[in-house]
Amino acid sequence: MATNTNLPISYLIIGSGRVARHIAHYFHLSNINFQSWDRSQDPHALRVKIAAATHVLLAISDSALQGFYRQHLMGHDEKVVVHFSGAHSFNGMIAAHPLMTFGNDLYELEFYRKIHFTLTGASSLDEALPGLTNSYSWLPSAQKALYHTQCVMGGNFVTLLIARMLSGFATMKVPAEAAHLYVQKVVDNTFANPETALTGPLVRKDAETVAANLKALENDPALNIYKAFLETYWPDYPRK
Repeated sequence: MATNTNLPISYLIIGSGRVARHIAHYFHLSNINFQSWDRSQDPHALRVKIAAATHVLLAISDSALQGFYRQHLMGHDEKVVVHFSGAHSFNGMIAAHPLMTFGNDLYELEFYRKIHFTLTGASSLDEALPGLTNSYSWLPSAQKALYHTQCVMGGNFVTLLIARMLSGFATMKVPAEAAHLYVQKVVDNTFANPETALTGPLVRKDAETVAANLKALENDPALNIYKAFLETYWPDYPRK
């Protein structure tokens, strides 16, 4: 998995989802030339574009990575093949996971430049994505699953919890702007001092308030979420 350093860098981005769109937009804003291909295009065009590329970026689902590599890239040892999975690593491919959530709206160049990458299979970002100057860290393949678990808990689970709060507030006519300010300060305080940022009935050991919370959720599927946090952070909560 190496490329001829005498050749100019030529990127091919595979995929049409959010990651592919954001990477392509970042390259566009950075004046980095690239081609793209997705399943809506002619398979013959894929072969032509792979032949012209020095770096093939697989911005496709984790479950499709090995199959796509084996079908289209196996034996192309002169190509640098990069995928963006946070959970997996594969022989013949570099993993360059962007530690970021990608929504439908595209971001500004300065924001893209702040995104941190975790690398597996390469010692520097320049090996995987030459032309980008983002910060990066190296991650052994044995830690990928645990790393991604932290991403899911800190990012995806937080998104679910905030969305659940917003839905509940909406039925009570509590404005989303007020919730935004609250959550933003929670995040700021947590990053400033994660050991002391937690507030509320769990940290106060306020059994009466916790009991009232559980009662309010007794017919709500979110009751199990509350109980999971309670069992984790206050395992000796005095249940009746």
